[in-house]
Amino acid sequence: MKKLKIIAKRLLAKGFIAGQSLGVDILPRHFYSEVPFISRLKKTQSWRKPLCLDEVLGANDFEGQAEFLNSIATERAKELLKQRDVHKEACDRNGAVGFGPIESNCLYAFVFTKRPATIVQVGCGVSTALCEMAANDAGFSPRIICIDPFPTDFLVRAARENRIELISQPVEDTDISVLSKLQTGDLFFVDSTHTLGPAGEVTRITLEMLPQVPQGVFVHFHDIWLPYDYSPIIFEQPLFFWHETALLAAYLSGNNRWRVQLSLSMLHHGRPESLSHAFPIYKPASMNQGIKTSEGHFPSSIYLQTQ
Repeated sequence: MKKLKIIAKRLLAKGFIAGQSLGVDILPRHFYSEVPFISRLKKTQSWRKPLCLDEVLGANDFEGQAEFLNSIATERAKELLKQRDVHKEACDRNGAVGFGPIESNCLYAFVFTKRPATIVQVGCGVSTALCEMAANDAGFSPRIICIDPFPTDFLVRAARENRIELISQPVEDTDISVLSKLQTGDLFFVDSTHTLGPAGEVTRITLEMLPQVPQGVFVHFHDIWLPYDYSPIIFEQPLFFWHETALLAAYLSGNNRWRVQLSLSMLHHGRPESLSHAFPIYKPASMNQGIKTSEGHFPSSIYLQTQ
């Protein structure tokens, strides 16, 4: 029996490698696998609960987060946002869709109001176009450094025109000293593949890069589902099972160097009226235990700041 198990494992490993050469992952159903058993998830309830974030500075401070949101979504910023669909315009400029409409409004308002002198991006495109649009409307020219191994034509053109600095390589291969260019009030923008493990950039970003971020710098992550650590569409599109949210929550817990200034997902769950006030286009999706139950927006950007 033991020999049969060894042979079976070898065959499965060969099948996995062969499948990857064809663009698919062939995995056994096993409790050691990172891929959850979807049918079991559907039948159980114990995992469907928010994380305890009592030790994460600012996470449960809904009033403080709403105040920060109001500080960037000024009347002038909201007036400009009413005049144009910044998300669609940014997608058109980039030549490919990405990010989200509420997240786009928020990033535009942040850059327009906070006026960061330097923006370092991991994962670029739509967000880069938004930063350029907001800065142009605010009348300033930030230094934008884009780290993206697969840049769109828009990014290549922007680099050629000296509007951005493009580093066309994975962030895992990028010198961490790039963060030394950031100063108080600047922005480190992260919207990566959300993957951990070997060659997963989130592990390096969270455990090696975040500790090097200078004091007073803002950091953005996208697709952070707090206070839950699972995707709101886990049953709808069960293909990718990211653990970025859980790793970030663990990193922030008890870490007094960092504060959550704004979590759009937490306001969606706890203070949706503050999002409606800031961004009138916001039409919240209904949720049940962190899972979407209707059409609508579920914004998932989080803004942190070093203390």
